[in-house]
Amino acid sequence: MNPRSFKAECSLDAPITFARMDLRLIEAASEIGAGTRGTSMGMAALRVAAWKLGSELFGHAEESILRDENDVLYEDDRSPNAHHIDGLIRFESDLAYEVYKYLRNSVFPIVVGGDHSIAIGSVSGTKMAFPDQRLGVVWIDAHADLHSPWTTPSGNVHGMPLALLMQIEKKGKNRPRVYTMDTWDRLRKIGVSGPKLLPSDLVFIALRDYEPEEEAIIKEHGIKVITVDDLRKHGTDAALKETLAHLTGCQRLHISFDVDSLDPSISVGTGTPVPNGLNLEEARALLSGFCADPKTATLDVVEINPALDTGNAMAEATLSILEPLFPILRAR
Repeated sequence: MNPRSFKAECSLDAPITFARMDLRLIEAASEIGAGTRGTSMGMAALRVAAWKLGSELFGHAEESILRDENDVLYEDDRSPNAHHIDGLIRFESDLAYEVYKYLRNSVFPIVVGGDHSIAIGSVSGTKMAFPDQRLGVVWIDAHADLHSPWTTPSGNVHGMPLALLMQIEKKGKNRPRVYTMDTWDRLRKIGVSGPKLLPSDLVFIALRDYEPEEEAIIKEHGIKVITVDDLRKHGTDAALKETLAHLTGCQRLHISFDVDSLDPSISVGTGTPVPNGLNLEEARALLSGFCADPKTATLDVVEINPALDTGNAMAEATLSILEPLFPILRAR
């Protein structure tokens, strides 16, 4: 989508307010970045859960459905250190402009994935809407997603969005192809030039599974991490206050919620479950607290995979986390 098409309806000089907030559900059904198939059905699984449980979730907000590029998964892979990265260019660009468009019109976007590589588009779109403001990101996830084509052990791009968005690329044992890095550079330039956020403006919550290369980045840049044990020791309210205090210099916040932050005892319906995760009450309290903050501009919900699930349990659990957010957001 061409950004010029937005100029008539979205003046960059116009102030953005969220009074009488409207909401928009954006279906971002890309699973190009994942190692297993099925996350493209995440929104569909939520719809089934809503119908089964009598939820009015999909009556609370208008929906947008983005065209995906998942057909590239059937093509030859030219990038073994960033599988099918070429398929992400158009999708992430479209998602960025979709998020940008709604933010410029004072609409709160909730982006439902898809795998976590969709954050490239949603964070880029948020930064594009607020180019002169510091953007803080809360990454609620079992994984750090700080790899790059130089360090990735899997080649799956859903493990790379934060490195790309912060433009932190440690050289590693991999030797990615020139084509791969050229495409990586194009992804970095979506929205606005330069990093979309600083390492000091990132907070991990529920992080518990990462490789040495990612740990080195966290330590080098002093990135804040709140573990599940930390959260339970001090309480969810304390974790919320600590996170918001750490990001006090940021004018806008993006919240990215990966369902694998939840404990696998809740559901196995995600590609990379990790033990000792959040329970539903903790996740619900975190997202409700962050969405109540007027700085919060966008929310991602990613990695629901009904193909790996039993009885659509992950979508039903996620639905119970999302439902309280709509009245909170509308009341801001």
